[in-house]
Amino acid sequence: MRVTTSNVYLTSAAGLGSALGRVQEQSGKLSSGKSISKWSDDAPSAATAEALREQESDLASFARSAGDAKGWLDTADGALQSMSSLLTRVRELATSSVNGGLSPSNRDAVADEVKQLRNQLRDLGQSQYLGRPLFGGFGGESGTALQSTGDEPVTWAGDSEPVRRQISPTVLVQVNVDGAKLFGFDGGGSDVFATLDALTESVRSNDTAKTGELQARLAQHADAVGSGLARIGATTNRVDAVVDAGSTSLVDLASRRSGLEEIDIADAILKLNAAQASYQAALGATAKSNLPSLADFLK
Repeated sequence: MRVTTSNVYLTSAAGLGSALGRVQEQSGKLSSGKSISKWSDDAPSAATAEALREQESDLASFARSAGDAKGWLDTADGALQSMSSLLTRVRELATSSVNGGLSPSNRDAVADEVKQLRNQLRDLGQSQYLGRPLFGGFGGESGTALQSTGDEPVTWAGDSEPVRRQISPTVLVQVNVDGAKLFGFDGGGSDVFATLDALTESVRSNDTAKTGELQARLAQHADAVGSGLARIGATTNRVDAVVDAGSTSLVDLASRRSGLEEIDIADAILKLNAAQASYQAALGATAKSNLPSLADFLK
């Protein structure tokens, strides 16, 4: 094959361009920290990394939903704890009022305290979470499950529809408590507010027989609150377990994606040094190959 000066120049230029391209490629990876800047760099790894990123996004969405579920559950737990303490106090007052040793003024004081506790219970029943009735399902006028002001009778304004949150691809939990069942508006007997209203009157009138009868109803209402607390606690434990598992999965996915997309700094530095050495060698070889031609001597 005939070797000409132009062939030498073209070959040298191609070699220099290739060597410089390798330097730029390794320099770009080192500066960005990414081993894949475009799909053509490594299509299979890029596809896998993209799939892992989508899974991370899904898990992050479930984590946000789980956080909302925790908010519902924690708020409900606090309200139910207060209701439980309140009903415990009411039962103590009912027990003290049937002893027969209270004066009329003392009975009035007990009745007044029961009325105040009844109103506190109503206020707890009207609790909201982010503007939604905590115990009213998807019903409730103006965001409340119970309708009443002052000492007026309390009426039910909510519904028993469950409020659910998807906290993982396979786990759907109910985060609200059925207020109709909790307060006794489900048709199973007197609601708790009617019971407390009746207790106020029986204590004030010293009707110990009626007060004793109402104590049994109070026990049922306390059991309903206890059942609500138990369900909220069990659901909270489940949400916590799913959140922990999701956090572990997120760390694993991020680690796997990082292994595909991110460079090994030490290895990248070695490759950059090698590319730079190769480029310097190509420059030296090109300089030595650029010898005078016959035309230079004929000038």
